[in-house]
Formats: sequence, C-alpha cells, structure tokens
Amino acid sequence: MHLRFSLALVSACLALGVGCGATTVKVPANSSVDVPGEDILGTNPLVPDDVFPADALSEALAQAIAQSFDTSGYDKDAVDSLKLTKLTMTVRDPEQNGRAIRGLGFIDKLTISVSNSGDNAVVAAESADAAFDGNPGPASYDMPLTDAELNPVFQAGDSLDLTADLQPSEPPNFATTVDFETELTIQINVGGVLNGSG
Repeated sequence: MHLRFSLALVSACLALGVGCGATTVKVPANSSVDVPGEDILGTNPLVPDDVFPADALSEALAQAIAQSFDTSGYDKDAVDSLKLTKLTMTVRDPEQNGRAIRGLGFIDKLTISVSNSGDNAVVAAESADAAFDGNPGPASYDMPLTDAELNPVFQAGDSLDLTADLQPSEPPNFATTVDFETELTIQINVGGVLNGSG
C-alpha cells in the first residue's frame, strides 16, 4: 500500500513551531474474527481438517490484523521507521452465567509476519510457548512483539503483506469472536516531505 503523508501534519508541525525533523504517528485499529465452535459444528468427523482448517483461520486473522497496516495517507519516501507496537487479542463475552466458556485455547501458537509480496518476511509478533493453554484458555492476550523494523520491507516494494501463521489446538466448544486491538507506529521525516513536495 502506498504511503502519502498528510499535509495537515506538516502544517501542525509548522504552526506549533516544532522542529520539522522526525515526527511519530501512532495508527490504532480495531478488528475482529469469528471462530466456529463445536456447538455449531457438532460431532462432524471433518472438524479437525476441513470444517476448522488452520489456513482459513490464519487468513481471517491476517485480514483482521492487517487493518492496522493501512498506511495510506503518508509519503513513502518520508517514512523513517515502521513498527508494530501493539497487538492485543480479547475474547468477546468469555463468561456465561458466571462461568468461563470462551477463550483463546483453540490456538497453540501464533506468529505474525510482514513481507513484501511474499518476499523478505519479517516476524513482527510471536506468541510465547504455552500462552494459550487451558480450556477454554485465556480470555485476553497481549502478543509479544519483536520490535522488528518493518520499513526496509515496505521500502523494497509497493505493498505490505501480513501473514498469520496459526498452529491450532482443538476447536472451541462455543462459537468465539476475537477482537483485535493493534497499533502501528510510524516515524516520519517531515523535512523530507517538504523537500519532496515541490
């Protein structure tokens, strides 16, 4: 996705008398993904491989999280740094009648990578071992971030592709909605934008 820097930010920088060097912009985003449960799937013998396929869930996770990587509105040449600085997963309505029935226990391991058209993948977040253990598992989890610099990947091409590598555990007992709260932190060289805007 192309980045075009918002001139409003430059104007604000100048109006406040702030030195037009590096400016940090935080881009928050919220999204969700629905995970089918055995209450819907029943006793279907195809559940492990066909009804609850890891690749389909991985794609849904990637699409949900990728919303935080919508960097349109910024000038690509002015970006000095690009990092994933937050990724929190929270189960919606984890309890019923005072009893925990939904959690993240359907995940065994989750790795979030960013690449340029499938090349030069960089791991941005990776779950800790046994982080999702239990039935139904934890209701919320802050993904450990690698602090990896994603700007070289972005600068090398025209798009950022996000991959969610999910190693599943057992399907959840009940249909589960997982909300994602993400944040992308971008450092922008405002002077570079001004120099390139003429």
